[in-house]
Amino acid sequence: MRILSVGALSGLSNTCLHRHWALNKIGDKVDSVNTAKYPVSLWFRLAHHLFLYGLPARLPDNSGANEEIKEYIDRNRYEIVWIDKGNTINANTLLYIKKHHPQAIIVSFTADNMAQRHNQSRNFIECIPLYDFHITTKSYIINDLKGLGAKEVIYSNQGYEPTFHYPRKLNTSDYSRLSGDVGFVGMWEQERCDSILSLAKNGINVRVFGGGRWKKYRGLYPNLIIEDEGLFSDDYPKSLQAFKISLCFLRKINSDLHTSRTMEIPACGGFMLAERTKEHETLFTEAKEADFFSSNLELLEKCRYYLLHEEERKNIAQAGIKRCEKSGYSNVATLKRIIRQIIK
Repeated sequence: MRILSVGALSGLSNTCLHRHWALNKIGDKVDSVNTAKYPVSLWFRLAHHLFLYGLPARLPDNSGANEEIKEYIDRNRYEIVWIDKGNTINANTLLYIKKHHPQAIIVSFTADNMAQRHNQSRNFIECIPLYDFHITTKSYIINDLKGLGAKEVIYSNQGYEPTFHYPRKLNTSDYSRLSGDVGFVGMWEQERCDSILSLAKNGINVRVFGGGRWKKYRGLYPNLIIEDEGLFSDDYPKSLQAFKISLCFLRKINSDLHTSRTMEIPACGGFMLAERTKEHETLFTEAKEADFFSSNLELLEKCRYYLLHEEERKNIAQAGIKRCEKSGYSNVATLKRIIRQIIK
């Protein structure tokens, strides 16, 4: 199977890049087009904001990905053209593929809620009817995507990359730099901020790697540590493992029911305490492979409990690793299931 993989293939902790690695293990020959070769330009930011305000502005293709795709299509034949969140891919590019290689299956994979405008672009909306398959990790937007013109929509869980998300052998320096009683790595959002402040207010030691708006809360409580920025490269999976309790919050702006963190924390050997949803309860057994909370009070009670029950916490973390492996949550296993369904 020959695959053309298109996406933002920059940054070691980038989940799009991790899916590209998985495609390389699945396909006989995989060519790549990087849509994130260069930093985001001023015009890109302006076009995005104009689109958010309802104007029909297309995002510029700073990377030249559309022309590069056409060049690959001219030279090779592909069974699958896999486009990971193609917000800068244009409709005429997909029409070019269909004209020159009508046998190629054109797939859109998006880990974001693409039924919401803040995740879309005019380019993407114009392309929706031209994809043969849309793969979404949001089970609740299937009908929304069909309403926007999608032909076929497949739901899939998120995945983790086993060559990046795995338990490390941590040293004293790692624990000093990256550990804590309760930890969170990620962007600021009001709801998750309220939860973390509630923990700190009630005496729980919390460490946040996120920077940005998190810095506003520095010094608010002596037991709340706000670091300058988020974590990238190997420090990210190390921190998920080093925290006694790794918090997994869901993005309210996307209405998430599970996220990439859902798989990444257990895969790294971390103890995951996540927001309770039906999808989380399906993916991991509560109090056996991870644990969940539905309110700030329950979050506080469970943090207090697990900080006092180290052996139980470690057993749950180990069971979480095994569940990731047994249920095939890795990117390779997940993408293989998707491609089998597409081919079938």
